This record gives sequence, structure tokens and C-alpha cells, in this order.
Amino acid sequence: MKKLRNELCTIGLILLFLFAPLILTEIWLIYMIHRFTEKAESFLPKSTFVEANRAAYSQAGFIGKGMRNGFLTLVLMIPGPCARRGIVDITEAKNFPKDLKRILFVSWGSCFVFFISLMVFGLYLRCTDQPAVF
Repeated sequence: MKKLRNELCTIGLILLFLFAPLILTEIWLIYMIHRFTEKAESFLPKSTFVEANRAAYSQAGFIGKGMRNGFLTLVLMIPGPCARRGIVDITEAKNFPKDLKRILFVSWGSCFVFFISLMVFGLYLRCTDQPAVF
């Protein structure tokens, strides 16, 4: 019984160190999407995908704004292939403000890292037949 309690405490602490930062990252992501989506789009006036995304996702509310922000971040992450397809103007992507680009990359990247770490931890729990914490 004591061994089970120690295992549950260990699993609970691991979850706390993974889940708490994920929640804080999600709260930051909500703020960042609300605050920086239009600002980031304004730096890419010649890019065709900005208007197409606005038209496609304008009726989707906050979820649509998140889709626009995520796609914008992805386009800025790989501007070369996107420029070859005519999605973004390469000079606009290169002249995009570094601070705003860093905010976008770190926000989405940290959310991705914490999500993957929780998935790996869940897989570990399944493979080792650990008792569920919840």
C-alpha cells in the first residue's frame, strides 16, 4: 500500500510539473492570439494567404483567429517553401519584426513541447501499467 502511495505521489508530481506549465502556456497563448494576430498580419500586406485566411476564418470567432495566428507562425517558420508556392512575399517574411516573430515561435513552440511531453507521459503510464492518477 505504501509503495502504491509513493508511486502515485511521484506520478502526481510529474504531472504537476508538466500540466501546470501547459496551462500557463495556454493562458498566454489565448492572450497572444487575441493581442498579436492583427498586428502580425499587418506586417504582411502583399501576402495572399492573409486575406484568404481572413475571409475563410472570420466567421469562426476566436478559434478562427487562432487558426490564422498558427498558420501565420507556420508560414514565418518556413518562408522559403511558402514563397516558392506564392503564399508569402519573401522580403516581407525576412523584414518581419524579430521580437514579434520570437513571441509567435516561443508561444506555439512551448505549447507544442508541453503537449508532446504529456503525450509521452501518458504513453509511459499505459506501457508500464501504472494506476491512473485521476
